[in-house]
Amino acid sequence: MPTLVDFPVYVLDDASLSGRVRAFLEQRSRRMPHMAATDIRSMAVLRLDDRTEPAPSELVEAMVRFEVRYGGLWYPAVGPNGMEYGLDGDATVHRSPLGLAFTGIMDGARTSGIDILADGQTAWGPGRWSYRVIDRSVDQRLESHALLVAVSDWCHRTFTCYTPRDVNPVVDERRLPQPVSEATSPTEFWWLDDDADIAVQARLSAWPPERDEWTLRYFARTPAQAAEANPTVFGATVHETVPALWCTLCSQLIEPGRTCHRKRGR
Repeated sequence: MPTLVDFPVYVLDDASLSGRVRAFLEQRSRRMPHMAATDIRSMAVLRLDDRTEPAPSELVEAMVRFEVRYGGLWYPAVGPNGMEYGLDGDATVHRSPLGLAFTGIMDGARTSGIDILADGQTAWGPGRWSYRVIDRSVDQRLESHALLVAVSDWCHRTFTCYTPRDVNPVVDERRLPQPVSEATSPTEFWWLDDDADIAVQARLSAWPPERDEWTLRYFARTPAQAAEANPTVFGATVHETVPALWCTLCSQLIEPGRTCHRKRGR
């Protein structure tokens, strides 16, 4: 996966952008005002507790590259709040548990700022949850959002899977469609069968100190296909997995084993 250093142009001007992401952004995104490179270089500082000092040059240039490629990007994923990308006028670097970082994303779903690490990965750690890498890169994050939006109007069933800390929930991929590597990160996994119109998502939704909690979703075009969710999901996991009681895509309570039937435009 390319990193920030490879991208000197705005994301939608990049000819190598995948067709899925390009279609997603062309249909749903807009670009808001963003910082100029000269302003970033003149304003950049490293915050250390109650004082500041000049930011390291490699982080300054990382902020410039990030702002050139993603600054001002806004789009809705699933839910009422949008995803906002950019420095928002604040070229401040801080020390994170994973090294120097800057806040570059306002995640509408999490209603929280997401950090960008020097290598282009994103990281976040709310409250007493540990600070973790969320996305391998911003482009991978866009791939995952584009895929989620593409299948979110399909029928789906939702499950919750509990695993030990830092353990992935799915262990037998022979029961699943092909993995979608470009949309997959340490906290989100995708499998897709384009011919059968079936997709499976595993997303880390909570990581309190005791264990990790994953949301598993099985998407299918038809209710009959969605009925295969239970044997597929339960057969692919060895950890404690139960039907979820709430669907965040539909914002509604769901009875155990029930299929959600989404309607376009909801």
